[in-house]
Formats: sequence, structure tokens, C-alpha cells
Amino acid sequence: MSKSTVSTTLSAAEFFGWKRHPFVDLPGETGIEGLAVKRDLEIAHRAHEFIKVSRSFALIGTPGAGKTTLARAIVSSLEPRSYRPIWLSYAGCNRGGVLRILAEKVGLELNRKGLPPLHKLQRHLAFQQKEPGSPFPVIVVDDAQHLEVESIMDLCAILAHPDEQRTMASMVLIGDESLERTLRLESHRAIASRMACIFRMEPLNQDETRTLLVRRLEAAKAPKDLFADDAIELLAAQSRGNRRELMNLGVMLCIEAHSREEKSITAELVLAKAPIQ
Repeated sequence: MSKSTVSTTLSAAEFFGWKRHPFVDLPGETGIEGLAVKRDLEIAHRAHEFIKVSRSFALIGTPGAGKTTLARAIVSSLEPRSYRPIWLSYAGCNRGGVLRILAEKVGLELNRKGLPPLHKLQRHLAFQQKEPGSPFPVIVVDDAQHLEVESIMDLCAILAHPDEQRTMASMVLIGDESLERTLRLESHRAIASRMACIFRMEPLNQDETRTLLVRRLEAAKAPKDLFADDAIELLAAQSRGNRRELMNLGVMLCIEAHSREEKSITAELVLAKAPIQ
């Protein structure tokens, strides 16, 4: 068997000698302690304080800015005995579909006749909150800009106890700039007023991108020479501050280096596969 045949049968981890892929997040690995960018940490700590006092907030930014990753870091670091994250991702659902998904996640059957679904959900959450030690729900809505405004209003209504002046849940809205424009409309003030803060996630600058890349390589226990210094600089420039693009480029470069039997990713490889635009 030739050297080429042997190398191509090795997995990327065996070939490069890393503990895990530096550009792939595994379930349960994302937490606040893994955040590399200072302003991400600042948002995360402030978000924690809002959740502690039962407040809601929004994370706004362009696609690939790292909103969902940051939200997952925030909720994964919450004390599981005290908080219950409930993820709602846009799936093309109408108003009724969103309520059905939420009901399923909180263990409520909506098929029976009687009270309207929204009222049933309010009552169900209120009943759960009466149980000693019941975790406080944190509803996270990803791609919230795609939801019907009425759906967001329904979710806002669920946050409040139907009979008492107290909050039953916090909500995190994740969306792009169109969600922010929606929240600023006078006609949607009822939604915006329930958001204690709107956090904006801006593209990374060159230094932040470089820091993020280096931290990911360290966390993966990758060889120090996996990326040449000039390759890191080029990759940071090519990604243009977009975290998702950085991850995609990193994956692509590792695959290409593996196929070429090159254990170090050079600036020449970055230029060949991801030319600066």
C-alpha cells in the first residue's frame, strides 16, 4: 500500500493529530467559558443578569454574526435546576403551528376542545410554576424575523401570568436587522416594550477574528503548526468578520490539506482555495 493510500485512509483527527475538529461545534461543548471575543462575553454576562430578573431581550445581527452560537452559550451556562431553555426555530409555521410546537415542548396536549390554545399554554405554564423547584422557562426564538408578528405577540402574552402580576418566562428573540426594524415600529411597541435590551452583534474586526481562530485551534488541541501565521492573517481577512464564513472556510481548508497530504495549512493554500475578494 502506497504512502498516499495510507494517508487518505486516515481520519482527519488521525492525520492532523487534533483532539477534535477545530471548526465543528459538538453538542454540549458551547458555553460562555469558550467565548473568545470580549464583547461576546460582555453581552453574555449582561444577558445572564436580565434572565436572573425574569427579563427578555433580543440578539440582532447579520447572518453569520454568531447570534445563535452566543445564545446557545448563554442558555447552556444557566443552572439547569433553576432554568429550562425552550428552543423555537422557525420552520415555516403559521401562528397556530408555533403554539403547537411550544405546547409539545412543554408537555401540553392541544387537541382537546375547550379554552383557546394561547390561554391553555398560559394556564399550563402557571400550573408548572406552582410546583416546588420548577425551573424558570427561557424561550429562545431563532430566526424570529420570519415569524408572523401575531406569533411573537402570542409568545409575549405567554410570558405573563394570566391572573397575577408576575412573569412566568423570559424570551430571547434572535434575528437580523429586519427584526430590529419591526421592533422599532410604533405599531409593534407592545413587543418592543417587553424587550429589556436589544443587543447588536457586529462583524468581527481583524484582531477579533484572529483571536477567535487561535482560540478554536487551542480548544481543539490542534498542532501549533496546523495553520501558518500568514495563513491565519489571510483567513481572518477573507472571512470579513463573518463567523459562519470563517468556520466554513476553516472546514474547507482542512479537507483540502488532508486530500493533499499537507499537515500545515499555508498562505498559498488559503489563496488558492479562498482568494481575497
